[in-house]
Amino acid sequence: MFNKLDRRKRSFWSPWSIGLAIALHAGLGLAAWKAGFGDPTKKKNEELVDYVEVEENKPKEPEPPKPEEPPPPPPPEPEAPPPVVKGFQELVPPEQPPTEIKAPDPNQTAVNANDFSGVGKAGGVANGVDNGVAQNTEARTAPADEGTYELSAVEEQPELTNRGEVARQMSRNYPPLLRDAGVAGTVTIRMRVNEDGRVDAESISVENSTHEAFGDAAKRVVERMRFRPAKVGGRSVKVWVTLPVTFQLET
Repeated sequence: MFNKLDRRKRSFWSPWSIGLAIALHAGLGLAAWKAGFGDPTKKKNEELVDYVEVEENKPKEPEPPKPEEPPPPPPPEPEAPPPVVKGFQELVPPEQPPTEIKAPDPNQTAVNANDFSGVGKAGGVANGVDNGVAQNTEARTAPADEGTYELSAVEEQPELTNRGEVARQMSRNYPPLLRDAGVAGTVTIRMRVNEDGRVDAESISVENSTHEAFGDAAKRVVERMRFRPAKVGGRSVKVWVTLPVTFQLET
């Protein structure tokens, strides 16, 4: 009986129970530590994750246009021919006779009979200058346009002063064949009127003509025209003039 009473009073903390309690507390502590701090290996792996932004494929920007090449420089202006000496022209026959007769050029300068007078120096013209240069006037280019105004740019326009002489020249130079045939016509002439009111014969050109014969006749007529010169700022200037020359039959 006493032995039984002593067994009941024996302490609860036996080695086995103490070991069990320690294991149980250790398990609870580890569970609490993991809940509070997380898995260190997992957190380390999470810290190594890096996010990379991926840009969308944008279309390429167009290339800028290439700069335009500068235009080529203008050709040099032809030099004005030297003045022709006072004298006469010589007729030189061709080395080979032509195989055909060319059609007349309405813009070709009319021949001045005074240029073949035989007076003065050979290679000159009747209205040349004493210190000029002997040259073939057929191969001579038209004089330069420097200093020549357009008609719309002058303050005082040129005015014809010898209308009676022009009327006589119109009658005298009327092509006989066209007069006999009863044909009338009009020629548009462009010419330069110099500061002295005279027409520059080398500048005369036919813009339009109803008949080739009228073109040649009109060029001879305008050579005899005399004008009161055009003026700019009170001084006489050269000016381009375009005018119609009409050939009409007398009634």
